[in-house]
Amino acid sequence: MAAQPAEHHDYYRDDDVSVTPAGLRIPPPERRAPIHDAPVAVHGRPPVMWLLAAHGRSGAGTLAQIWAPAGDARRGWPAADRHRNVVVVCRTDRAGLDAAHDLLLQAQAGLVGDCTLLGLVLVPDAPGPLPKTLRRWADVVASAAPAVWRVPYVEDLRTHRQNELAIWTPTEPDPPPPGRMRAPAPSTTSPHHELAAIGREIFTASRIAAGH
Repeated sequence: MAAQPAEHHDYYRDDDVSVTPAGLRIPPPERRAPIHDAPVAVHGRPPVMWLLAAHGRSGAGTLAQIWAPAGDARRGWPAADRHRNVVVVCRTDRAGLDAAHDLLLQAQAGLVGDCTLLGLVLVPDAPGPLPKTLRRWADVVASAAPAVWRVPYVEDLRTHRQNELAIWTPTEPDPPPPGRMRAPAPSTTSPHHELAAIGREIFTASRIAAGH
């Protein structure tokens, strides 16, 4: 994990110094995600990897719909669930990155129950490259995560309802890259190949963290 640049060491202030490890500033309680004291209610099989939205409309709910092994953590750390491997999800606008940074620093401080932070998922807030200042801040935020996955901008995610999106499961082969074979209909037949690849990487990281 890359060290945080010196100019960001005092970005947060926290009066509760008793819980702050040496050299680490953590966000105040109102900017942390709560720790769930009961299992998160989900339909079907319990998730093996959790997506923790750093803020509203982060994309965590949509990704949890696409990745079969994933569950939406309902804006809190799923410390009471059987599987407690978590990725933080945020949009790449300034507010989204700030919110994700709070949760990553919360995890670094060990204030997440028995959850394991796998990494950060960055969801584009608009098509095209990030402006230079946002790109730099995204790099700073990403340096606080064990791993980073950058979701591509997928037009189908704007034009389809969640229940119309194809679902990726670990038992199915990943779809071929564009140009190799075209699906007969967008989104509803097979998951976007990059989304499937990211889902598999997170699923693999979750199994490794669980000792499988």
